[in-house]
Amino acid sequence: RVFLSDRAHLVLPRYRELDKKLEENRRVPIGTTGRGIGVAYSLKASRDGIRVADLYDPTIFSKLSKEDREYLLPYSEKLKPLVIDLARFMYDHRNSKVLFEGAQGTLLDLDVGTYPFVSSGVSIAAGAAIGGGVGPKGIDKVLGVFKAYSTRVGNGPFPTEFQGERDGEIGSRIRELGREYGVTTGRPRRCGYLDMVALRYACRVNTLDSLVLTHLDVYDEFDEIRVCVAYEIDGKRVEDFPSQIGMLNSAKPVIRVFNGWKQRISHCTRFDELPKEAQDYVRFIEQETETPIDIISVGYHRNQTIVRRDPWTVS
Repeated sequence: RVFLSDRAHLVLPRYRELDKKLEENRRVPIGTTGRGIGVAYSLKASRDGIRVADLYDPTIFSKLSKEDREYLLPYSEKLKPLVIDLARFMYDHRNSKVLFEGAQGTLLDLDVGTYPFVSSGVSIAAGAAIGGGVGPKGIDKVLGVFKAYSTRVGNGPFPTEFQGERDGEIGSRIRELGREYGVTTGRPRRCGYLDMVALRYACRVNTLDSLVLTHLDVYDEFDEIRVCVAYEIDGKRVEDFPSQIGMLNSAKPVIRVFNGWKQRISHCTRFDELPKEAQDYVRFIEQETETPIDIISVGYHRNQTIVRRDPWTVS
């Protein structure tokens, strides 16, 4: 079943136009999806948002505009069976196996991401404790999911983005092989080399226990695989992720080249079945991030997954 927290904030249709107007008037356009989500977060922060609980509170509901009341009223009865007190629900399930799934990613987090080119919410692991009805001590393990290459949707710095004049057709090739189009907007995702500077940063700010590597099979037909191991900024080697947008925009990737495996790996069910070159690639990432890769995806189907360690194993 689907449940809905009574403390969740609502996104109304009129927020979309507000979102678009805000984007048009920004001094630095960020490439928002224009779906009104940022507006909902802004209203939440200014204590003027509308929560699910407010649908059933006459004190609050009566103070909404006529337009908002008329829109929301038909939904109130439909949603009511789904609404729960999330803190109570999580407490009642404190001995169950629970998986929190985050959206976006570390570099789109409002606080630790590439501000202002970020989402409006908390998209790092800490978000599970903020919105999940549990405290930090209630989270036993944190897994970080990443691709064998890098992607980004919308505006913002992308030091390892493929450049046609430098990298040829590799960007469009990976986009098609990896089906890299935005789920919400259908926009083509920007693609680039795996960025070890950003990945190390993500491991640190999320205190990851392990990593989940996806899309490894996208590289099946490549002669070589290039990885960014550091940035060159103003002639200096930089290995820690900068906070300044100007530095990120001027960063040039320092590349390390790995041999490709030139064979399909979608049939592999154990790590030792992978070609040596693929194993070397995985071990390199583990060494660079000081974080084990416990799960490897080698295809789109659920059974095309190599589980090196059960994620439900206690750390």
